Amino acid sequence: MNEHAAEFPHEFIIECLALIAQHVPGETTLNQLRILHYIDMRTAQPKGHTSHTEICTTLDMPAATVTRAVASFIEAGIVTEREDEWDARRRLVMVSEHWAQGNTLDQTIIELARRYFRK
Repeated sequence: MNEHAAEFPHEFIIECLALIAQHVPGETTLNQLRILHYIDMRTAQPKGHTSHTEICTTLDMPAATVTRAVASFIEAGIVTEREDEWDARRRLVMVSEHWAQGNTLDQTIIELARRYFRK
């Protein structure tokens, strides 16, 4: 049995949240983390972006929640937003190039999980 099994999930979750706090500034809610994770996943796909409407629909969240989260991530330099060239009413959201290059959060959490779930 893994030496960390008795500590899971509490210790693993505490360490993950500490890592997230190092990478995402300020007080961030779990809904904001869900939004950021979704934006990150969509940015990594060939289209390279998402929209406020898509985030709301996919995550089943109110527009105000998504708008506030995106605004705070823009202010922190984590995501960028631009006007859709085909529909000026639509705002496209993607992870900022600067943040994506310096972000090692995914890899760090994978390494942490390997420690906890080593066979």
